[in-house]
Amino acid sequence: MRNAKVIAVALALVLAASCKKKTQDTGDKMGSGAMGSGAMGSGSADTGSGSAAMGSGSADMGSAGSGSAAPEPPKVKEAKNMAASEMKWAPLDPSAGDKGPQVAWLWGDATKEPNGFLIKLKGGDKGLLHTHTGDYHAATVAGTPTNAQDGQKKAETLPVGSAWFQPGGLAHITACPGKDDCVAFVHFNEGKFDFAPAEAKKDAKPDPKYVEKRAKDLKWKPLDPKAGAKGPQTAEVWGDSASGPNGFFIKVPAGFASPAHTHSSDYHAVVLKGTMMNYAPDDKAPKEMPSGSYWYQPANGAHVTACKKGAECLAYVYMLGKFDFAPAGGDAGGAGSGSAAGGSAAGGSAAGGSAAAGSGSGK
Repeated sequence: MRNAKVIAVALALVLAASCKKKTQDTGDKMGSGAMGSGAMGSGSADTGSGSAAMGSGSADMGSAGSGSAAPEPPKVKEAKNMAASEMKWAPLDPSAGDKGPQVAWLWGDATKEPNGFLIKLKGGDKGLLHTHTGDYHAATVAGTPTNAQDGQKKAETLPVGSAWFQPGGLAHITACPGKDDCVAFVHFNEGKFDFAPAEAKKDAKPDPKYVEKRAKDLKWKPLDPKAGAKGPQTAEVWGDSASGPNGFFIKVPAGFASPAHTHSSDYHAVVLKGTMMNYAPDDKAPKEMPSGSYWYQPANGAHVTACKKGAECLAYVYMLGKFDFAPAGGDAGGAGSGSAAGGSAAGGSAAGGSAAAGSGSGK
C-alpha cells in the first residue's frame, strides 16, 4: 500500500508539473520531478535564476565583403550566481510539506533532459528503497547522508567533501541518519530524472559500478606546481578532463583571486566550504557565495574565481566538456598559455595531471 501511495503521489505531481509552465528571464524551463523520503516524489521549484543552459557556446558567421565570411567571436551565455540564501526550496511531496525532503532546482527540465538540483533531507530521514532509470552523480554539501545499495550490510556516512556515483537501475536508499539536515548536489548528465519504488532482493549484492569517494580517497594536485599547496588544488572524482565531461573538487586558499580567464566548456559549481566569488573582470562588487551556494559559468566567458579571506574554500565542479583554459584578453595577471584559476600548467591542462583524470562516468 505504501508503494502504491508513493506512485500515486508521484504521478499526480508529475501531471501537475507538466501543466504548469514556468518562464524565466532567459526563457528556459526549470526542471520538475523530485526525490521523496529518500526515494523519489515529484515537484518543481523556481530558483528565480533562469536555467543554466548547457553547451559550449555557438559561433555565427557574418559577411565580410564580396561574398567572404568572417567568423564572429563565440556567443557567451549568461553566468549565474546564486547565494545559499537565494535558493527557493519546495517540498518534493506536497502532502509531506516541510517535514519531507525539499528540492531547489538549478538547471534543466528534469522530466525530459539533463538537470541538476540540491536535495535536502531532514535529520533522521530513513529513506525508501528505490531506483532511477538514469545514472547520477552527487556531492555532499551539508550533513552526513548515506546512500546504501540493496544488499549492503552497513552504509558509511558521506560527510562534506564526499561524492558518489549512482548507476541507473540499481536499488538504493538515500538517508540522513544524523540529527542535522543533509544537503546534496545531484546532477543527471544524460537524461531525465525519474524514479520507482523497489523491493529488496534476498540475495542482492552491491554492484561494483557504484562508487563512493571520501576525503581519504582523494588525491590532490596543485594547479600550479610552483605554488604548490599555496595555490588552488584539484582532486578528481570522475571522468577524463582531457577529453570530455568530468567532475572534481577544488580547494582554494583564503584570500586567493585568479587572473581573468576563460574555458571552452560550460561548468556548474557548488560551494562546500568557505565563501567564494565568481565574477566578470570588471565587476567591482562581486556576490559572496558561502557554503550551499551555486554558480554556473558558461564557456568562453571571462571571469575571476576567488576565495574570501578568513577560511579556505572547497567546491565541487561539474565540467560539461574537457577542462581547458586561457588568459582572458591578455590579462597581465595570467601565467601565460595554460594558466588556470591563478596558476599555470603545462600543455593547457591542470598541472600535475588532469583535474579529473579518472575514466568512465562513475569513476
